[in-house]
Amino acid sequence: MDTDKGGTDMGQGWGWGRVLGLATVAAMAACHEPGRTRAVEAAAVVDTEALDFGEVPVGEWREREVLIRNVGYVPFSALEALALEGNPSYQVELTNGGGRVMPGESLPVKVRFHPLREGSIEERVRVATDANTGNEHTVRILGMGAPTQVGIQPPVLDFETLEVDSDRTLSLTITNPVDLPLTVTLGGEYAGTFSTDTITIPPHSTQQVSAKYLPRELGKMGARVEVRSCDGCTPSTADLAGHSVASAFVFEPTPVPFAPIPVHERTETVARARNITWRPVTISALNTSDVSFSTMTQLDGRAVQPGEAVDVRMEFAARASGPKVANLTVNYASDKARKTDVMLDARGGQPTLAVAPVALDFGELPVGGKLGKTIRITNGGTNGNLLFRGVRAGGGAGNFSVNVPTRGTQTYPWTGGAWPDLQAGDVPIAPGTDALDIQVFFEPTLDGNHSATLTLLSSDPFTPERTIVLTGRARVSGPCVFELTPQPALDFGNVVPGRGAVLGFRIGNPNRAECAVKDIHVSNSANGAFYMPGGRIDGGILAYDTAFSAQIAFRPPAAGTYAGELKITVNNPSQPTVTLPLRGVSETSCLVAAPSFVDFGPIRYDCQTQPRRTLISNRCYQPITVTSAEIGAGTSTQFQLANPLTAPRTLAPGEGFELEVTYSRTVLGQHFSPLFLRTDSEPNPLLVPLLAETNHEGLQLDQFTQGTDSQLDVLFVVSNTTTMQPYQQRLKAALPGWLEHARQQGVDVRAGVTSTGLVARGATCGGGAQGGEAGRLFPVDGSRSRVVSSTSPTAAQTLQSNVEVGVCHNLVQGLETTRQALSSPLVDSVDDVRTPQPNDGNLGLLRDTARLAVVTLADEDDHSGFAPDSYIQFLQAMKGPGMTHRTQFYALVPTDGSCSTAGDSGARFAEVAQATGGAVGSVCQGSYESFLERLIRRAGEPQADFTLTAQPSTTDAMTVRVQGRTLDPSQWTYDGARNAVVFRQGAVPQTGQNIQIRYRSVCQGL
Repeated sequence: MDTDKGGTDMGQGWGWGRVLGLATVAAMAACHEPGRTRAVEAAAVVDTEALDFGEVPVGEWREREVLIRNVGYVPFSALEALALEGNPSYQVELTNGGGRVMPGESLPVKVRFHPLREGSIEERVRVATDANTGNEHTVRILGMGAPTQVGIQPPVLDFETLEVDSDRTLSLTITNPVDLPLTVTLGGEYAGTFSTDTITIPPHSTQQVSAKYLPRELGKMGARVEVRSCDGCTPSTADLAGHSVASAFVFEPTPVPFAPIPVHERTETVARARNITWRPVTISALNTSDVSFSTMTQLDGRAVQPGEAVDVRMEFAARASGPKVANLTVNYASDKARKTDVMLDARGGQPTLAVAPVALDFGELPVGGKLGKTIRITNGGTNGNLLFRGVRAGGGAGNFSVNVPTRGTQTYPWTGGAWPDLQAGDVPIAPGTDALDIQVFFEPTLDGNHSATLTLLSSDPFTPERTIVLTGRARVSGPCVFELTPQPALDFGNVVPGRGAVLGFRIGNPNRAECAVKDIHVSNSANGAFYMPGGRIDGGILAYDTAFSAQIAFRPPAAGTYAGELKITVNNPSQPTVTLPLRGVSETSCLVAAPSFVDFGPIRYDCQTQPRRTLISNRCYQPITVTSAEIGAGTSTQFQLANPLTAPRTLAPGEGFELEVTYSRTVLGQHFSPLFLRTDSEPNPLLVPLLAETNHEGLQLDQFTQGTDSQLDVLFVVSNTTTMQPYQQRLKAALPGWLEHARQQGVDVRAGVTSTGLVARGATCGGGAQGGEAGRLFPVDGSRSRVVSSTSPTAAQTLQSNVEVGVCHNLVQGLETTRQALSSPLVDSVDDVRTPQPNDGNLGLLRDTARLAVVTLADEDDHSGFAPDSYIQFLQAMKGPGMTHRTQFYALVPTDGSCSTAGDSGARFAEVAQATGGAVGSVCQGSYESFLERLIRRAGEPQADFTLTAQPSTTDAMTVRVQGRTLDPSQWTYDGARNAVVFRQGAVPQTGQNIQIRYRSVCQGL
């Protein structure tokens, strides 16, 4: 007992002699009470085995402590704290140099982290004491050197425009926040054109750095100032920009034009000289290289400020006939004496009527036929518009006719007169590449040789008229015997209000006598409800056993019943005109098809076709019975239902079934048939158009329509299963930067979010649908905006909140929720009548003119049930025929087993992404922002790449046409890796233009 008391009293301050005495007593008693002996031994521990400083910018200091604790009953001495690796980024200090540590007390070891490089930096610290137990410990020290945050102002240094071989100096302010010197260097393509006066920024200082731009060549140039705290460190940067020009002055116009005048006369003109550089310049003299030209403005000594323009009045005195050119030299001073020249052009330049070709020979046609050829009218001048005023025909004009003038897709109706004398008003034609096209037709009414003259009238001051000779020959033929399908009418069934549909007709010649057909047009459009998407067809010749097809569209402006008519003229005196009734109704329907049409596209007749599918579902709140699904009268019998409806099928609200269609491809040409779906409660069948085209062996024709750029609609499909929280947060973090990038690129984004849940699961998911959004935008309860526009000041915050769809579900069905979200009734309704929640439709998410991107985020694969091909076909049909390139699917999913997710891969999601031209990224990547930025890049400008529907066998015979004009191969290239035609800069089609790519193909898998 005395020994225990001695230990306690010692902790209260007994002298060292008493300690030694007690130790002696303890030793003497050891053989009798060994447990008591051990109790008074010195015992040391440290409070941690590892110390982690986390991320610390290079050059900054962080300090933490390791505590040496005395857990025994006698004191011990702390002898040493030593950094074993000798890493200079760490300093270790034993407080007060060590010393005695009394029982129950601690002694700190201070560890300071001062990273001298980026990346992981480790050290081991050994702590030594003279304690009986725990006399030595090793502590692992961890830290991560992060980039130094250096302040550089301004972030962009723009030297503006200056002359070559001149210089300009501007200043940057660089703030060094750390105790390391910073190194200043230059990087970028034109780093050698810029320089700085400083290479080192001292620790903890702010310094002005002068940057100089001295261009030795012409053009726009850029570089960057790079400031680093260590070799290999991530630099802080500021951009440098400058533009070098040959002269301070540009002239408007260039060359300076003079009007054509007779010999011995004079004419005047005005040239405007503008200073486009950053510094003022002073004009010293104006001189011309030919005495025929003289200056009438005195500008000697005139100072011209940056951006300022001065007028120079010039005179030309014609001393001889013919063209005359010379130079005007402007001498001026900027950084030194300089001069610039501009051409003086007295060749005329007035508008000049140019026509090509100068003669049209139509060859031979059957009587009653019609053939068109095009003449082009251009302005051969260089100064001012030529005005086209009309045409006048002579000779046998009754066998010829003309269409209205066109400029691309724009038409200019005749303003007066009647054939053969038509007035066009004054249609302007600019110099250069501008042109008007006029289609001239030969439509003989009698056999024999025919000729006429066509005179074009213009404002050309010297030759206002140009005459073209028209010739053609006609032979007796017919009478035409034809077959026109479908019969007895082209029936569209029911096309619901707000929608449109395309079917078509086919006219064939089964007889030995050739058929001349012409003027194929919709003669009764029912106030515009019926029309031909490709425009009226002027004429053509059908030889024996040949045919052609064309599309008819039905877009009812309102609910109701519609009747129209297609008219065709043929060379049959007893029946010169043929009509085909057009009919359709527009009324609401409980049935919806997704996709709303089935398009096989163009297919080689010797290639296998893949079946295509559509999902038929009930959009109403009450059950409905589908009584039949039948293919109606079309242009052929090439389509078949692979899984016909053999008995009535009752669909509960939201329930659906797939129909699979096959295509026989045994008849060349385009084919159109209606798939009609009838119910027990609707008087008219719902229409699903079936479209396909069979080409000759090896011939493929892909058609596209260029869409609107800078508009992007995005549907985020975010998994709400229980393992998704970290990935939802990662997407949330990427959204503000993504929207800001869209704003900088001028892309107007409209976005909504839905989950991968089809059925309700639990209230913890929030949003009012208990995790079963079933394609409805989140939040279903409307507690926030569900369609978010990037123009909204709160767009980032709202979209961030919307992607937090909860983590309550257990089943990922993202492909089906995508289809539901983008199908009727959700996509075109304010409210889904099948559900109790109000205003839960997705109306407003999609714009007809915008590109569509679907972005799925999931940590496992899809379990929707239908084959991926079903969803691929749905997405490719979203924007209509010829617009498959306007919709892409993007998948952030597991790509392999390298990261810990609920599933090893997202193969179904990836298949849809690859087939639609989207992309696949790993859900485990640290940031999603770069993945999302590719959506902005694709939407920010007119699309330049168009993926082909088949694999070309060769590109030698490939032709590319835009708006009917064949492009030179230098204006496009074929990218084999993407199987796409890519237009070069300057040749990219504009919005609304039609692209046709014809090539020889190989069958899939051959």
